[in-house]
Amino acid sequence: MSIFRTVSALAAWFYLIPFPAIGAQSSSVSADASVVAEATGGQFKATKGSYFDKGCKEKLDYEAEVIDLNRDGQPEVFTSVHGTCMGGMTGVFLNLYIRDKTGKWRPQFGFPGMYSVLKTKNKGYPDIEIGGPGFCFPVWRWNGGQYKLHRHEYDGKPCRGR
Repeated sequence: MSIFRTVSALAAWFYLIPFPAIGAQSSSVSADASVVAEATGGQFKATKGSYFDKGCKEKLDYEAEVIDLNRDGQPEVFTSVHGTCMGGMTGVFLNLYIRDKTGKWRPQFGFPGMYSVLKTKNKGYPDIEIGGPGFCFPVWRWNGGQYKLHRHEYDGKPCRGR
């Protein structure tokens, strides 16, 4: 086979590979961004980005995760703002937005920490461990209306909280 035919065949094959248009978003990315904007009252407009925080007087990076914690088909939203201004020694400020029975988004945490969704559950929602510096982490449990501090553990075993 000549080099010309080989290059032509490769070019034709490459042409058939579907690539998304530059700047195009999948519908789920766009839908997630819409949920994030709604949950945060417009403070965050995408699943990842930055914003100017007036209290810190600086631009901060954030990430948001849209997730269905209780498998009811309705989204919940975790947000993590990076930086020591809001996140202290942990470096991350955490919130979880859940819709109440009236449809209003309610923040659940609002303090420094990194979340881990655990397998244990209560009233349909999983327990959430809030990590940070140290070795004994708080685990928050859903009580039917909000997350409340439930226990402390390290590596799945009980420990004494701070």
